[in-house]
This record gives sequence, structure tokens and C-alpha cells, in this order.
Amino acid sequence: MFNCHQLNVVRFREKEQLSEDTRRYTFVLPAYTKKLGLGTCQHLQLGFHFSDRLVVRSYTPTRPVFEKEEDGTFDLVVKTYAPDQSQPSGTMSKILDCLRPGDEVEVKGPSGEISLVLGGSGITPGYQLISRILRAKDQGMEEDKTNLKVINANKSEDDILLRDELDRFAEEDPDQFKITHILSNPNNNWRGEKGHVSKDILQKYAFGPEKENLALLCGPPAMIQKAVLPALREIGYKEDENLFGF
Repeated sequence: MFNCHQLNVVRFREKEQLSEDTRRYTFVLPAYTKKLGLGTCQHLQLGFHFSDRLVVRSYTPTRPVFEKEEDGTFDLVVKTYAPDQSQPSGTMSKILDCLRPGDEVEVKGPSGEISLVLGGSGITPGYQLISRILRAKDQGMEEDKTNLKVINANKSEDDILLRDELDRFAEEDPDQFKITHILSNPNNNWRGEKGHVSKDILQKYAFGPEKENLALLCGPPAMIQKAVLPALREIGYKEDENLFGF
């Protein structure tokens, strides 16, 4: 299994065209291992050395997802961005698109910490992910050590879905899982965070945008598009790199 604290060298095997600008890239693990050891939503860091710089990007493999799929290879699905007036071309995606079978790539991981920003019923897909990570060992699966921070936004206490279950997770695994409830219309007895998800709230309760970290969003479109996305971009997160909706 990969050591998440050191660099590994993998070999590029093949690519498959999925759409006009998206490819699936398959890589072969080193001979000494057949397992990627990927935790839910964990990701890999790919690095390429140039004469004057090192280019590193984080990607979440699309396969393997389950242990039974481990076969000594892994897949990345990557969109190749063409340059236009709104954005430059994607450096890493262009490099991947030029790989030839047998080329070697430096990889570090899997690793990662996940911040989830959830609103209203958006907690339900988030709960599935949280439960999968925290209960893996109880279900006879390999322990998933991914750290989680959740910001759960609602109007009032009565609107907080699955609160008992989420708070129990936080009590049972305080080092791995932390949740912050924020209410926009609390009663006078509320002692938690008040208002809306903002840059200050994200900086206080979410992981930073380091390359090994990931932010996942699910909630009302107005909240996500008008408040959360702009704040995360300002902090340093980048969409389709370490910032995704689900």
C-alpha cells in the first residue's frame, strides 16, 4: 500500500477519451504494492519537475473505490482546459494529455482532510459520506483516517436534520470529526454561531486550502453560489481542483 508521507513513482498506462475535452488516465502502481489504499474522497498529489519549478495538483481517483477493485492500477478523470479570454490553459491537464505509455509520474498520497459546507437538506448526502468514513472500521472495512470538519447551516434549531447522529459522531470521534451548526434565525437560547456562512466562518471552522485538503458543498443554490463559493475562492480554494459540489 502507498505510504502517504512519501513520494511514489507510478507509470502511465493508457488514456481514454470520454468527451471532447475529458480523458480517463490509467496509471500502474509500483511493483511492490497492489493496493492504493484510498479512503473515501481522499486524493493524490501528482508532481512534474521542470527546470525552474515543480507543478503539483491534487486529484481524486475515480477507481478503485472499493477494496475488491484494487488491481494495482488507478484511474483519474481530468478535463483539459483550453485557453480563452477568461482563463489560461490548465498546466497539469496539458501535461497529462501529452503522456506516453510507460512515462513515470511522481505521486504522493492518498491523503487529505475534508471540509463539508452543508445547508438544509444538503446534510443528507453529507451524512452518507461522514458515516461511510467514520463507520468503516465498524463495518469490517479498513479504517479510514480522513479528518472531517462540517459547517451545517440552517434557519432554526428545528431545521437541523440528523442532529443527534451528527453530534454523537462528534462526541465519539472528536479528533477526526468536528461539526459547527450556524443558524440564520435562532431563538434567544441559541449559544452557537449565528448568521450566514461567510469567509470568517470558513476560516474559523474549515480546513485551509492546502493541496492535500478538499472542500465539498451541498445546499440551497443561493447559499452556495452567492456566499460559500465566493468566500472559498477568496480563501484560496479552486473549483475542480480542491473545491467541488456534490
